[in-house]
This record gives sequence, C-alpha cells and structure tokens, in this order.
Amino acid sequence: MSTATPFAVVSHEPAIPAVMRCFSNAMTKGVLAALAVMLVSSGTSAVAGDGPYVGVGGSLSLLNSSDVTGPANAEKGYPPLDADATTNNGFAVRGMAGYAFPSGFRVEAEIDYRRHGIEQLDVKSPGGLVELTAPSVAAGVNAQAGSAIYADPRNTSYTDLHDDHKGAAAAAVPSRNSIDGDFSMLAFMANVDYDFDTGSRWVPYIGGGLGVASISVDAENAMGISLSDDSDTVLAYQVGAGIGYEFPLPEGRSITVSLDWRYFGTQDPTFKGDVSEGDFDATIRGHDVGIGVIYGF
Repeated sequence: MSTATPFAVVSHEPAIPAVMRCFSNAMTKGVLAALAVMLVSSGTSAVAGDGPYVGVGGSLSLLNSSDVTGPANAEKGYPPLDADATTNNGFAVRGMAGYAFPSGFRVEAEIDYRRHGIEQLDVKSPGGLVELTAPSVAAGVNAQAGSAIYADPRNTSYTDLHDDHKGAAAAAVPSRNSIDGDFSMLAFMANVDYDFDTGSRWVPYIGGGLGVASISVDAENAMGISLSDDSDTVLAYQVGAGIGYEFPLPEGRSITVSLDWRYFGTQDPTFKGDVSEGDFDATIRGHDVGIGVIYGF
C-alpha cells in the first residue's frame, strides 16, 4: 500500500501559509456555528424575493498542500510513504438550482467541477518512490532476500540496507521531485444558505453543504514515468459566505450578482500508484474566491 505517486488534491501552487490556515480554520468554525444557530432558530427576516432560481459561478481555486501517505510494504521492502504535494492555482466552475424561502433560507443542488495542474512532490519518506529516486537502492534491496527497509526517525537514512546502498538511500530522502500532470474533481452538493435582509439591494449570505466528489489524478515524473492514473469517489463538504447585489426585473424576477468565498474539503481519496502498485491517500482541502450570478423566477 505504499506508492509512487504525486498528488495534491485539492486546489494551489505554493502551500497556503500557516497563518492563512489558522484564519481559515477560525473562519470555518465561525461560519458553521452561525449557520447551526440559524438553522435551529428559524430566523424571521430575509430578502424580499422568494421562489425558484438557477445560477452559475466561477472561482479561482487554491488548494492547500496535500499530505500523501501510504503504508509500508514488507513484501517488497518499502518503508511507509510520507510526502507533501502541491498544485498550481486552478479554477472551479459550478451550476446550481434551488428555492428561496421568505424566511431567508435557500436550499439548492449544485454541480461543481475543478481542475489543477500538479507541481511538485516533497518526499520525506519515499515508500515505493525509492525505485524512482534511486534505482540502485531498489536493486540492492531486491537482492537482499528477507531484508526490509526502515526509515530512521529523522527520515534521512535507512537501516537494514547493504552498506553499498546506505549512502544512496540517505541521499534519496528527503527529496523534491517535479511532477507533470493534473488533478480534477466533479462534485454533487446539497447546500443550505441564509440571506440576510439589510433593507437594501445588498444581500450578504452564509451557507454550507454536503455531497460526494469523484476525484481523479493523472501524473508522471520528470522522466515520463506514470506515477498514478486513478480515481476515487468520496464524501465532500463546504462552507462559505459572500455578498450579492440584487437587480430587480419585471414580474417580480431578479438577477443577483455576488462575490463569493468558500472553503471546501473531502474525505481522503485513495489512489493506486503505477510503479509500486500500492495504495496511497491524499488530503484535499482548499479555498475558492470568485463570482456568482443567480436568476430568480
């Protein structure tokens, strides 16, 4: 279950700084708490309009760095896989249809698609990746019947290797590897949003949703060797907030243009590596910042 893989789901190019992660975690908890209070209190005021609506949106998608992990493989002599993957800034597009209630709540179904280019893989413990990073090390390991590889606590060398290969193994870990490929996600979400009545055409909102996401990764290393070409379907979630401006139309219809932010994530998908044929997991978390347009009937 180790692997030779890359990947970073979820949505960015340099990893988001630690201070940004702290801010996003605090923001996420605040939005969830506010949403929970409103859902149980059945608020009284809302926007003037209600009824069915459809909408579209587009966003810049920023993925946090992804933790790529896989278990050791004693049979093949691989230590556990432990790496961080980063992606380039990507994009997300979505379409939605829902119903707005006079209370201010909206319920909607959403289809969301996002895509990112994979940038690099920072390897702390290579697992099956040792075959790509140092072929001579792998050859030495395979020649040693019954000998397994174990990473030391500092992830800088290996024990139980023949002396001729210890130096090469130490040089191979940690390492930074360029990756060529992309990651994509198609999600189906059920959302609940709440629009605040400001007494004007400005409409702030908060919301969140749950659903499922089909996540695909297709990546190869700098030598053109395929690392992974696989997909998995997992649970997905998101919370968000934004502010819209409502343009009234004849017959009680309207168009609302909004500036949106959302934080999304998924259950860790599991992929198969093409080199070691071992499974590995990747975390998917990120932020979207973009615009949306809603047409209310």
